Amino acid sequence: MPEFINSPIFLIIAAILGIFLLIAIIKGAFRLLIWVVIIAVILIGLGVATQAELREWFEDILKRIQ
Repeated sequence: MPEFINSPIFLIIAAILGIFLLIAIIKGAFRLLIWVVIIAVILIGLGVATQAELREWFEDILKRIQ
């Protein structure tokens, strides 16, 4: 089994799958970011929230993450 894991073919396949996984994660994060921006623009446009309120909300989220 160790010789299979260290074989070049296995390592190439694992690297390709890792790259595809990374692309999928970045793509999902980018879509999430687009949705957040769209929702923020709609809230500001409808007058439900102001830019300052949204900025404070994002700063609170970043503080909780750290």
